[in-house]
Amino acid sequence: MKHYFIALSLLTLSLNAANLIQAGSLKVALASAQKVEKVPMGNYLGSYSYPSAHRFTISAHVDGFITDIAVKPYKTVKKGDRLFVLKSPKLLDLQSDYIATLLEFEFYQKEVKRLEPLAKKGVVASKRYTEAKNQYEKLKTSIGFKKSLLQAYGLSRSQLNKVTKQYKAYPILRITAAEDATVSNIEVQMGSFVHQGDTLAKLVNTSECHFEIDMPWQRTSSLKPGDKLYSKENTFTIIALSPEINTISQTRSMDLHEDKGCNKQGGASMNVTLYKKQSAWSVPASAIVPMDNGYVIFVAEKEGYRLVPVTLLAQLEGKNFITAQLSQNDRVAISSVLALKSAAEGEEE
Repeated sequence: MKHYFIALSLLTLSLNAANLIQAGSLKVALASAQKVEKVPMGNYLGSYSYPSAHRFTISAHVDGFITDIAVKPYKTVKKGDRLFVLKSPKLLDLQSDYIATLLEFEFYQKEVKRLEPLAKKGVVASKRYTEAKNQYEKLKTSIGFKKSLLQAYGLSRSQLNKVTKQYKAYPILRITAAEDATVSNIEVQMGSFVHQGDTLAKLVNTSECHFEIDMPWQRTSSLKPGDKLYSKENTFTIIALSPEINTISQTRSMDLHEDKGCNKQGGASMNVTLYKKQSAWSVPASAIVPMDNGYVIFVAEKEGYRLVPVTLLAQLEGKNFITAQLSQNDRVAISSVLALKSAAEGEEE
């Protein structure tokens, strides 16, 4: 930014016909106002985190012994990859009960077919046919329930079909990855006994992560999900804003998505200066002075200085970001501004 220095002959407290402040021999430094399209919203310490939908807890579906651990910590796995093998006596009992129900169902299925024509002809009592049919329907419902139960205990559809067709129980349960992910930690050892619900491992999909910050609630009042915020290098999209204001810090939490991706930085913290798109002017901090419950700057003219009211939007690194009636050619006083203010106030009196 270029600076200009003007020596004036005599400081006076009068305005000429053009309402200009005359400044005599006072030496005043000038700087050009810079047009900007982004206004800073402040500097924040934020942290990267992976969304909950990208985190996976691998749990034991049923009591049993760990007989194989097929993965290592921090390794990337694909959907369907085998993670653990669990040998479960309880799963064996459940399958055996399911198979017994299948065999009984098969018997009553044949019995209903056999008795139906005989009951119609009166050869056997209809009560006997009805009892057989009721038992058949009861077993049919029970099979559906036990299928669902076995699947809830971790038996895959293909394993369940195999048990159903072969009438053979398999105590081995293979636990696989539900999605492409990276193993963040393993919490069991070979041969250990686990109970239903115990955590075996945790996985995380690192393809997406969010940047979370806390911003003074007043600054968030004009923001909404979908808006863009900017740092010097990156662009962020607002995913969500907290519906509540922190009563202690008076801030609102904000969830941002970095458009270029966070490069597997989940858990990392970073200081970032955020900007929002807004047409404004940038001037040195020394150019602005408070006056009449607001702020003003002094713009150099051929015959003196013109007082211009401004709206202060933000301050950052020795610069003020303002809205004002300015042009690209305007030069703004950045020294002796208090003397110019006094001249303006004295003239008003």
